[in-house]
Amino acid sequence: MSPAEARSIVEALAIGVDPISGELLSQPAVLRQPEVVRALFLASRALEAALRGKLEREDDEEGAVALHPPVMVAGRCRQRALAV
Repeated sequence: MSPAEARSIVEALAIGVDPISGELLSQPAVLRQPEVVRALFLASRALEAALRGKLEREDDEEGAVALHPPVMVAGRCRQRALAV
């Protein structure tokens, strides 16, 4: 599993979505607890920063755009772009 795939999974969990099925997690799920959600967002941001640093080292071209892996949200696939 790549760091980008791991980040996509962690972010989906942080927003309360099953990363495999795209279904919303049930309310009593441990992954919906505030402390767990905060930890997942922190982990997602750390992976994002690591990926951004790796992309900057690999691609020093000005204006390059790195596409984040898609995140399943309520059955829809969303993809964000980040200028590096």
